[in-house]
Amino acid sequence: MNLITYFSKQEPILFAVEELKRLLEKAGIDSFLQLVKCFKDSEDHQILLITRERYESLPIDSKLPVVLSLDGYSIVKQGTNTWIIGEEPRSVLYGIYKYCEMYLGYRWTQLDQEEIVLAPLQEQEELSTFNPTFQRRGNIIETIDDSTFINSLIDWGVKNGHNEYFFTFFLWEKVKRYVAPTLKRRGVKVTLGGHSLQFILNEIGIQSGKQENIQFFTRDKEIQEKVIQKIVAICKENEVISRISLWPEDVGIGEKNASDFMSSYILFTENLNKYLKRSGLQVEVEHIVYNAGLSWSMLEREKNTNVSSEANILFAYWGRNYAESIESQEINQQRASHALKDWNAQAAQNGRNLTVLEYYSDHFMLSELFPPLARRIDEDLRSYQHQNVSGILNLIVPPHMKDHSSELDKSYPWKWVQHFNNYIYTKLVWGQSLSEALEQYFQIYTSDSTQIKETFLFLEEIISPHTKWNVPLFPARVVDPEKVTDMAERQEVAGYLKEIGKFFGQWDFEETESLLSTKLKNAPQYTPTELANIYFYFLKTVAARTLKEWNKK
Repeated sequence: MNLITYFSKQEPILFAVEELKRLLEKAGIDSFLQLVKCFKDSEDHQILLITRERYESLPIDSKLPVVLSLDGYSIVKQGTNTWIIGEEPRSVLYGIYKYCEMYLGYRWTQLDQEEIVLAPLQEQEELSTFNPTFQRRGNIIETIDDSTFINSLIDWGVKNGHNEYFFTFFLWEKVKRYVAPTLKRRGVKVTLGGHSLQFILNEIGIQSGKQENIQFFTRDKEIQEKVIQKIVAICKENEVISRISLWPEDVGIGEKNASDFMSSYILFTENLNKYLKRSGLQVEVEHIVYNAGLSWSMLEREKNTNVSSEANILFAYWGRNYAESIESQEINQQRASHALKDWNAQAAQNGRNLTVLEYYSDHFMLSELFPPLARRIDEDLRSYQHQNVSGILNLIVPPHMKDHSSELDKSYPWKWVQHFNNYIYTKLVWGQSLSEALEQYFQIYTSDSTQIKETFLFLEEIISPHTKWNVPLFPARVVDPEKVTDMAERQEVAGYLKEIGKFFGQWDFEETESLLSTKLKNAPQYTPTELANIYFYFLKTVAARTLKEWNKK
């Protein structure tokens, strides 16, 4: 019998109590609950859920010193008592999931799946402490109008230590009634913003185009104030909103106006921050630096552009070659790295934080030739940690469906495919080693786990190089030959696509093709091995089809 003892009725802790009871019972362990004000010892095995501050205030002997950062937690074993101590209520919830993972054998690897693996359970240590490597961890969701999927992302993400979900204003308006309760129960916060200026302007009755919206930040102060008032009103609607990150429209600007634009944009975010504070809202504000339309003037800081002492920074470099390190000597990567280091250093001097937006699960940038990026993510995060970057957010974007998309395109399991990179990212931002993350992930397979793992790692090498053409082909990608007019890259692209075909050339996909033909029209529940083979088959098919399209030009 387990006694679950808790000291607070804060919603994330109450949810942690519910979850712990459910998980214990699923593992065949009975439990009962008690809410207390003071600690009392028990002959039963007692699991106590508590925040660090409250734990330190308890008048009990032989307390172990617990040192936690934001979102950190400790699992402390003392006699028949197990303490799960969180720096805040949300991290108590993280702690119960880690306890169930370590000592009951639970795994949360795939979305919507909860497994107890048949593995030797760890012997409980006296003290285990977990602190995240990065303060901000979670997903940016721009275009996915699917509240069921989003709730699955949140549920899975919190089980694995996420603390933030970022929505555009227009997507939030569509899904908030469905996902806000999921977020609130877990104590997880929301950032609102993205390329949403057009939406806000429409909400206040102003119609304009994207290029005009770029000029919004340097023009009419009266309209700016109305936009700010609307944002404040939206923030007041829901307590889960904790940050605003409104970006310019996704179009570039002229070099000569760059300095004025960035200074005016930063000033707007500072004004927004002041209005929010005056309204009594605990909502932070950040601005983005992002090379929209490949405009370096929106990513690199001009000497006369001052960094804010009020607004934090989100750094997003579009056009990166994911086959190479962020420390690569390639000229564009060097420029991007220099810009990142400059903004980060300036932010630190001004008491601000910088977060990096990464595209690890973006099916537009990475395309339907979607590469596993385990080693790249590992190297990236170690570099970002070395640079004292505050947070990393991972963008999830579905595939871009063309007018001539095939039935195979429509049945492609993109949510499952993108999840591998999201899984690796999620584990590594908590400081887990890549080898351990890979070992846990490939436990979802059975006898073929080693072969599939080796395939994933090799595919990173042969698939990821196509991202180097995102800049020279812009706004097209390798999979968009119909949009390409400059054929200078044709021969090299064709060679790349032939290599993919050569790799898969000896594979027998007859069983996979049969599987797709029988399950295509239903809502299939594929096994992980079946999903992996569909993914491999899709890569082969897309590469062959794209090569034909390039050869026809």
